[in-house]
Amino acid sequence: MILVYEFEYISKNSVLENFLQVLAVKEGIEHYITKDKDKVLLYARGDEERLVAFSDKLSNSLPFSVFLKSTSVSVTDKWNSNEAVRVQECEVYIPFTKQALETAKNEFNPFVKNEIGQNFDINPPLVFINDGKTVLYDDNFKEAFHKAADIIAGGGKINFKTLKGAFCISEAKDKNYQNDILIIPCDLSLVGKIAVMEDGEAAVLASLEKPIVKAHTNMVFSSQYPNFPKFVRLKLADDLFLYFLSLALFEKGVKFTVLEAEDSTLAASLYFKNDVKKDVQFEICHLKNAHNIILKGTSFTSPELLKSIKQVKNPHHMQFAAGIQELDLFEEANCGIYLSLKNDDMMMFYNAQTGVLDMVNITYENSLAQMLENIAKEDETSAKLIKNYTEKFPLVIAKAKEILLKTKNIANLWSAAAFLMGLGENLDEAQERLFENIATFGGQKGPRVDYKLLDEKSVKTTIDAHKFIKSVMSFRLAGVDDGLLSYGISESLVYFLSDFTDKMKDEFEAKNILLMGSMFGIKTISNLCVKHLSVSHKVYFNKELPIEL
Repeated sequence: MILVYEFEYISKNSVLENFLQVLAVKEGIEHYITKDKDKVLLYARGDEERLVAFSDKLSNSLPFSVFLKSTSVSVTDKWNSNEAVRVQECEVYIPFTKQALETAKNEFNPFVKNEIGQNFDINPPLVFINDGKTVLYDDNFKEAFHKAADIIAGGGKINFKTLKGAFCISEAKDKNYQNDILIIPCDLSLVGKIAVMEDGEAAVLASLEKPIVKAHTNMVFSSQYPNFPKFVRLKLADDLFLYFLSLALFEKGVKFTVLEAEDSTLAASLYFKNDVKKDVQFEICHLKNAHNIILKGTSFTSPELLKSIKQVKNPHHMQFAAGIQELDLFEEANCGIYLSLKNDDMMMFYNAQTGVLDMVNITYENSLAQMLENIAKEDETSAKLIKNYTEKFPLVIAKAKEILLKTKNIANLWSAAAFLMGLGENLDEAQERLFENIATFGGQKGPRVDYKLLDEKSVKTTIDAHKFIKSVMSFRLAGVDDGLLSYGISESLVYFLSDFTDKMKDEFEAKNILLMGSMFGIKTISNLCVKHLSVSHKVYFNKELPIEL
C-alpha cells in the first residue's frame, strides 16, 4: 500500500520536510519526499496496519505552522523514489516541538533540545538570584521556576533569560503601560479573557512559531483594568524557559504577565549562563481570509532567501523586488503598492521588458501651516474652508504652526488629517488615536473622503494631498463623528487603490497586485484590500518575508 501526504507549505525554511523525514525514519516507514514550489509530498509505503498507525502518529504530532496552509492524504499506485529531493538541513531556531515539549514536561527540564532545526548550545545550571543570594540548579528545575513565580505572584519583578534575550517579567496590573506592551497569557485558555480574538488568531498564537499578535482588549478585561492600553501585543511562551515559568505562575493564579526590557536595578533574576542569538520578535497580522502577514522578524525566513535579497537604495524598490522574487513573478506584469509608516510611499509597475517603473508617489509641503496656507490660495472655496475651519477650531489651527511633515507617505498625511480633527496634541498621538478609531469602528461604511491623482492622464504623478485634507476638513466642519470619519479615511483609500489597480490592469495588463509596507500591518486596511481588490485581481502579500524589510 502506498499513501501520499500532500502539504501546502509557503516557506522554504525546510521545517516541514525535516519534521516529516525525522518522523518517518523514527517510525521505520519506507518513504521519500518531493517538492514543487509550495507543495511538499511525502510518499510512504508499507502494509495497511503500519501506514494507518503512521498516519495517526503524523496527525497527532504534526505541528500547526503559520506557513502550513493545507494538508491531505490519498492512496496512490505511484512510487518513483528517483524523484526524491534531498532534504536540506533546517537552519532556523524553533521555539519547541510537540515531542520536545512532551519530553521536557516529563522531566521538568527546560534544556531539552528539539529533534529538528537548530538548537542553542545551552546547558545547566539555572542561576537563581534573590536579595544577593545565588543558588545554582543543575536539576530540580521545578523549584527554581516556582521560586521565581512566587516573587512575581507576590507583586514583584524579576529579570528572566529566554532564548530571545533577557527581559523583566511582572504580573499585569491596572496601570498605564506603554502602548506596545507585550503581554504573555500564562495559558492558552486565558487568551479570550483579555482580548477580542478573531477566527484563527488563537490558533496562530499557539502555532509552532509562537508569533506576537496585536489585539483589542475586550470589554470585560477593560472594565477590570480601566487604565490598561486599548490594544495589546500578545504571545504565548516561545521557549521552554518561558513555558515553565508561565506554568508555575498559572498554578499560582497569575493569568497575565508583562514582558519589558531588562531592569538592572532588580534584586531577583533567573537565567542560564550561555549566550543566545537575539532576534527581532516574530509578529503577525492575521487576516479574515486566513492569510498571515508577517509584520516583523525574519527568524523563520529561509536563510537562502534572506541572502538573496538585494540591498538597494530605495526601500520601495527593495521590497518590490523581494516580493517578485519570493512569489516567482518575474515573467508577469505586476503592480506594486508600497505604503509605509516610516518611508516614502510609491506605487510601481514591473514587467520583464521595462523593469520597475515608479508611477505614483505622494508629495506635500514640509509643514502643515504651509499646506493650509497654500490651500487657502487655491480658489475662493478653499479660502472659505480654511477661514471657517479656523473660526470653529482656532486652537487646532494655531497649533498647526508647530507641525512638520517630513516623511512623504499616506500615513503621515493621515496623521496631519487626524491632528486637524483634534485627535491629538501632536502627529504621533493623533495617528495613534486615528488607528484606534479605525480598528474599533463597528459600522459598515464611512463617508467617501477624496483621494485623487494630481494628473489623471499622466503615467507618473502624485496623490493630491490638498484635496484629501480639504475633504477631511469639510466632513469635520459638517459634524461627522470622529470614529465614522476615521473609518471613512481608511475605507476611501482602499476604494482609491481599487480604482488605481483597475487602471493598471486595463492600461498596463498588470496581472498581480503586490501589497507591501508597514501600513498594511493595519488589519482593517488589509482586510478591506483583500475584500475589494480581490474581486478583479490576484492580490499578494509576502509569504515568509516581513512586509517592511
